[in-house]
Amino acid sequence: MSRQSDYMKMKLAESTLHPNRYSEVDLMSTQGRIGGKLYFLYSSIIPLLILGMFVGIAAIMPQFSKLATVSVYALLAFASIAGLYSMVRLTIQRCNDFNGNTWLSILAIIPFVNIIFALIPGNNGLNQFGEVPQPGSALANIAIVFLVCVLIALAAYFVLGFNFLQIAA
Repeated sequence: MSRQSDYMKMKLAESTLHPNRYSEVDLMSTQGRIGGKLYFLYSSIIPLLILGMFVGIAAIMPQFSKLATVSVYALLAFASIAGLYSMVRLTIQRCNDFNGNTWLSILAIIPFVNIIFALIPGNNGLNQFGEVPQPGSALANIAIVFLVCVLIALAAYFVLGFNFLQIAA
């Protein structure tokens, strides 16, 4: 335990010498921390990419033979599992940022929970998982605004589309 506290003291002294030092965001790891903005961006893009794969493949599915259809379903299952795995890894990094229990990352499989995780404020300084994560860049801020607009447009389309079908029936 004292070994870890010595490490924390050393990192704290190092971070006070370099006030603009940030931890690197590594999307392929469970180590480190990720800020709320970047977490929201990445955790929203991954499901949208998987959804795009499903829609694209579903559009051309009637053209496949039965053997190819089974292969495509296996590919979609693999893509879904890989997406869920990456969502859990991102959520572990987000939990590291606010000193949360990493078991909370299992909640990442529930749709729209990423919004709650993105809104939880992280620790302002050094914690046991590393230095403060990089803040979102101007490009990330623009991407988040665009992403929120796309999500609102998709929600409005589906809500209005379903209501239209219910009214017509």
